[in-house]
Amino acid sequence: MYSRQELIAGLQQIPLTPSRVVMVHNSYKSLGGVQGGAQTVIDALLDWVGPQGTVLFPTFNFQSWTENHYFDVQETPSHMGIIGELARLRPEAVRTPHPIYSFAALGERREAFGACEDFEAYGPNSVFALFHQLNGMIVSIGLEWNSTFSMIHYIEYHHRVAHRRVKKFSGIYVGYDGQPKLATYSMFVRNDDRVITDINPAMDELLEKGAIEAVQVGDATVHYATAGDIYENLGYYAREAPEKLHKIKSSSF
Repeated sequence: MYSRQELIAGLQQIPLTPSRVVMVHNSYKSLGGVQGGAQTVIDALLDWVGPQGTVLFPTFNFQSWTENHYFDVQETPSHMGIIGELARLRPEAVRTPHPIYSFAALGERREAFGACEDFEAYGPNSVFALFHQLNGMIVSIGLEWNSTFSMIHYIEYHHRVAHRRVKKFSGIYVGYDGQPKLATYSMFVRNDDRVITDINPAMDELLEKGAIEAVQVGDATVHYATAGDIYENLGYYAREAPEKLHKIKSSSF
């Protein structure tokens, strides 16, 4: 069983950027046994960034808005695992408002991220835009490439890749004021079901050349890269080699 201090020691192998902002995609199980469970992981991450730092935990729930057309920023649960859900439920957490790509923000800049209101998930006032501006650190704990680094879609949006398009979704939105209202938000979605997200070729190349680095924390392999570096490097693939970010499923006919 790994202790809080052992997790912190592992995380300290990762250099923080001056903003001390971290976006952490995670698999709790990948860490191995942790004393105190998932709450200890959250505490270790907050200890690592310190009182001037901020941690963003994905609290995405795609079905809530795109299928059920309902989202309550305070009540709709995260579908991104136990760590994100427990972070969302902390009294001091601020959940960012976009109903498709929301995050639980903990730390010094939580209110700034909570104010990131944008119609488009990857737009200029989105969480991803502020994270990019602050050159935060993306941290992926024990996940395969296609289940992490959600900033790839922000990069695809800003390079307007041909295999994705903007799609609007409308529904009943309940904000922090508790009042339901009709609202419309958009996301840069795949053109159709034949398009399969597959960033493995690009990410494997970036890992091999050191643009993405890896350390061991607990039992997990943890990959990391700054927002600026990942934007520059994956931006190249979005412009010049988009086939390394997706594949087209063959027709069965």
